[in-house]
Amino acid sequence: MECLPKEAALIAAHRGTSANYTEPENSISALERLIEAGIMMAEIDIAAIADGTPVIFHDGVWDYHTDNTGPVVSTSRETFAALRLIDTKGKVTTETVPTLAAMLDAAKDRIYLEVDFKTSSDMANVIAMIRDRDMADQVVLIATDDEEAVALSAYADEFLMSLPRAEKREKTQSKQGVWIGARWTDGGEKRIADRHYVIGAQWQKNPAQLPKAAAALDILVTDQAHRYAPVAELTKVAAFRNCLQAGNQTTG
Repeated sequence: MECLPKEAALIAAHRGTSANYTEPENSISALERLIEAGIMMAEIDIAAIADGTPVIFHDGVWDYHTDNTGPVVSTSRETFAALRLIDTKGKVTTETVPTLAAMLDAAKDRIYLEVDFKTSSDMANVIAMIRDRDMADQVVLIATDDEEAVALSAYADEFLMSLPRAEKREKTQSKQGVWIGARWTDGGEKRIADRHYVIGAQWQKNPAQLPKAAAALDILVTDQAHRYAPVAELTKVAAFRNCLQAGNQTTG
């Protein structure tokens, strides 16, 4: 994050998509469209089916976003393979629910990921898969409370992760933390300073506050990735992209 201009912020597409897309949320097709649009980060959700396979899905049941029903966590591998995603128009597509492995392979060296762990997911397994692909510097891990932050830090100390009010954050004063909050309002800067939620914010429909949010935060998680990326000096992330590319060439 050292390369990111102070007055700018990265846009992370919530659930791996943007509100104007017809592609299913948390899908490979939506990820490809984000990459094509120049969005640099996708926020994705990791759950697990019955055999422990990590999959990319937000809800606890399949009912609203696939052509099947029932709990995600009790789904067999055979049933999972037969699932088909529903797009934002309510149409059943030919696209399968992606596994974490497939999503990581599609994203590697192309787009950054912000990972939200659902209760069915196995942190250790997920972290191992990211490490196996040498993607630790391409992934931000989300913890929504202190307990989850401490659990994550035991597995993934080298990752950028949210550690709100956690012991490590207090000791190091490092700029870590993903603020999963609601609508940005006046006073948001003070709330972030007080609670150490300093990397990202859930962004809703309040464009008048966008410049303040961009100055205070490094990542804005939003359903409106297509809408907010070009505004409030956020186009300056080009400098961030160039710096990252230079760093990758140096280390590669």
